[in-house]
Amino acid sequence: MATALAASGSAGFAKAQDAGNEITVEAPRSVPIPVERNPYTGAAIATTTVRMSVLYGDLDLTTQRDSDRLMLRIRNVARDACKQLDRLYPLNPDESCVDKTVETSAPLGQAVIAAARGH
Repeated sequence: MATALAASGSAGFAKAQDAGNEITVEAPRSVPIPVERNPYTGAAIATTTVRMSVLYGDLDLTTQRDSDRLMLRIRNVARDACKQLDRLYPLNPDESCVDKTVETSAPLGQAVIAAARGH
């Protein structure tokens, strides 16, 4: 399930949050707001975020195979979230979206794996 949320403010990198057997991957995109501005102040910017869940309740994270599957799921969901942003804002592509989203989401996946292994 994908959810698009818009919020004004500075553009941060994607975040991941743990909720039970689910990791939420967030892919933000800064987009210009079409408003009239003084040419000396610059354009207003908003950050839109697509959030998608990565479910892992079916995985045995004590095994390397399923741990690798979780990390692959995180990458695939990051890719899907960034594709959704590309569809929403085709004029504002971000070639590094997937890498940034994985970079900020992978540590939570690794923490969930470590917790499952008792570390």
